[in-house]
Amino acid sequence: MTRLSLAGTWTLADAEGAVIGDCAIPGDIHSALLAAGRIPDPMIGRNEAAVQWVGESAFEIVRRFDVASGSLAGRWAVLELEFVDTFAEVIVNGKSVARLESSFIRHRIDVTGLVVEGANELTLRFSPAGAEASRRAALQPFPIPWSVNNNKVPDLNMIRKAQCHGGWDWGPCLMVMGVYAEPVLHLYETARIESVQIRQHHDAQGHVRATAEVELAAPATADAAIPVTFEFAGRTVTGEARVAGGIGRLSLDLDVGKPDLWWPAGHGAQPLHDATVSIPGDSVIRRVGFRTLEVVTEKDEAGASMIFRVNGVDIFAKGANWIPADALPAKITRERIAALLTAAVEANMNMIRVWGGGFYEFDAFYDLCDELGLLVWQDMMFSCSQYPSTPEFLDQVDAELRYQIKRLSSRPSIALWCGDNEVVGSLTWYELSRNNRDRYLVNYDRLNRVIDRAVIETDPGRRFWPSSPCKGELDYGDAWHDDGSGDMHFWDVWHSNKNFEHYYTVKPRFCSEFGFQSFPSMTGVRSFAKEEEWNATHPVMEFHQRDLAGNSRIIDTMARYFRVPSGFEQFVFLSQLQQALAIETAVRYWRSLKPHSMGALYWQLNDVWPAVSWSSIDHSLAWKTLHYHAKRFFAPVAVAARILDGRLALRAVNDRHHEVRLGVRIRTLDLSGALLGERIAEAHLPPDRAVDVASIDAPRADDRFYVIDALVDGVTDPTLQVVVFPDLPKRIEMPVATISVTNEGDGRFTLSSDAPAFYVRPEAAAHPGHFDDASFLLLPGEPRTVTFKPEAGVAMPRAEDVAVHHLGATWR
Repeated sequence: MTRLSLAGTWTLADAEGAVIGDCAIPGDIHSALLAAGRIPDPMIGRNEAAVQWVGESAFEIVRRFDVASGSLAGRWAVLELEFVDTFAEVIVNGKSVARLESSFIRHRIDVTGLVVEGANELTLRFSPAGAEASRRAALQPFPIPWSVNNNKVPDLNMIRKAQCHGGWDWGPCLMVMGVYAEPVLHLYETARIESVQIRQHHDAQGHVRATAEVELAAPATADAAIPVTFEFAGRTVTGEARVAGGIGRLSLDLDVGKPDLWWPAGHGAQPLHDATVSIPGDSVIRRVGFRTLEVVTEKDEAGASMIFRVNGVDIFAKGANWIPADALPAKITRERIAALLTAAVEANMNMIRVWGGGFYEFDAFYDLCDELGLLVWQDMMFSCSQYPSTPEFLDQVDAELRYQIKRLSSRPSIALWCGDNEVVGSLTWYELSRNNRDRYLVNYDRLNRVIDRAVIETDPGRRFWPSSPCKGELDYGDAWHDDGSGDMHFWDVWHSNKNFEHYYTVKPRFCSEFGFQSFPSMTGVRSFAKEEEWNATHPVMEFHQRDLAGNSRIIDTMARYFRVPSGFEQFVFLSQLQQALAIETAVRYWRSLKPHSMGALYWQLNDVWPAVSWSSIDHSLAWKTLHYHAKRFFAPVAVAARILDGRLALRAVNDRHHEVRLGVRIRTLDLSGALLGERIAEAHLPPDRAVDVASIDAPRADDRFYVIDALVDGVTDPTLQVVVFPDLPKRIEMPVATISVTNEGDGRFTLSSDAPAFYVRPEAAAHPGHFDDASFLLLPGEPRTVTFKPEAGVAMPRAEDVAVHHLGATWR
């Protein structure tokens, strides 16, 4: 026995040692208390307020385990604890061996001589993170502003814990604690593998040389030559590392020939290869995809580009921002992560931004990004606050960064290391930093330089980006409103309550945050609210809205564009439709500017709890209308249509690596669906470009609409269809439409309508899953067949199980 897993059932006790019940590890204490019936479900109603005492209390968890006879002789015993959240004393057989204080560092604790053959006991005693954060804040040489508008717990910027655990404008305050990765007792021979990084070197002819950078650790008294083997792509090389003073390092090279390349989703395949580094008694496997990646920031007339160039091809980054998959870490399973990430790829995304207020994600997340072809914009875990610059804090940050970079750098999905989320921008948010900008700018610079140095020294081949948003190295201008360089966060449409058309006023080089809220699906609503609470201004519904002005903006926007809905379910439908139209307006326009604009990552993909939020997939994993629209507006070939000065102008964008032939049919229809006019246009779209296609007169009118259908290389794709109204939808007298649903079998349903029906949305709320398309136009004589994709183990719905919503029915 050289590896003993300590995952499984632990015993949970309070601070006095009184046993409460079982605690599953990996897992968290809130989930254990919920399972034991000690707390109500914090996701339901206003129960969150009733469980605040949990995060303010101390607990301990205990694991008893046996070590086989004879297994300790001559062995180096090391306890590995990773993702321990956050402050915990580690006790082995009654002796305190460590005090942990960062959830972002892997702890490897020497327990040789403490672990015995036979029965053993491991105890972790957790203390409240909020109290420790306040204690550390009081010790700072000057006050450090924290994210008052998001966190409900003060001074979380003092500690290395997910900042959103203290609440955010989309999530609850649940100060969770626990162990979220498998605890392991290792019994090593002489040394262990501390880290492995696989670097790849591509020459102009496509040959690749792979280098394994290996770091070994051993007891400080060890002095030995350790044989090291590197196996990769069917080839093997060996070497020897000298371990002295507790550490040893070695680089091993392998020529792997001309391998198939790894590509982002939509641009090619994702071949992966296992790279294995082994020493006597220990081995590490890294999954590697061969690819080159540059972040191109070249000066031009507008400012400077921001382009992700993969294998020599400029990639328009299409995707969304990622927050933790659940507020309760015990619920974050590989299956849940997979459901979200596969949905991202199904919506034609190729990039996910891991936002800096959560945590460095689980291995399962990065495994799936590698397999699915999702590039990862990786923020470091700093967000919306300023942070200490004391030597102790910076030393802790440096250790965290070097561990996480070494852990992740071999992965093909990691595209960029970003220093923080909106930290430099926060200098203007707080009175303290506004009144003494020089002090707080220097304070920020000290932190940012530590991050920069850790990246350069640990992963020199990958780009470091100082902050998001920012205009580039050492340029901390207003990247919320200046669209000439770098990445932009554009929030005027939501936070300033602007019209959707305001997206046309900016031409970002790369927009890494922009968003619009909606209510969750009715499935999501039912998970936290009783039917009598189904009202936008009911206290329970407002409790699940953490942007204080959010529901007012949703209602105001609805009145601006649509007629007042007749009931709550219609209200939910409209809230999701306007969210989808807002984001679609931005993305289609910005994509039409290619190659000036080369990235659009909307806020946000997922939710941590059932809530009114910016997500396109709600907490129940139901697709909102936005996600269906994303599948279309992120399509490899897409059309952008815009009415300006009385003319309907069309541009088409091609993300493919080869030219495509585009045929466009523009129909003008009256409200009965009768044809008033038609225009046919053709264009040859060059690879990776956007071009003008057609333009027609389109005066303001309330008696017609335009339908744009597209053929790509002679093939019609109904998901490329675009509908344009020449006036606000509320001014259009939508016809009364009757929609029929026919079950074709195998999850296929045909929808037909006797009159034009707009944004038709089939739903099977009692059957977890989603349709392959939704929110489309139905015209008389033009039925649409869609396929339901159930979650694992879910039965297919019948025709009578499918409810159909559409715009014209929302006020009737």
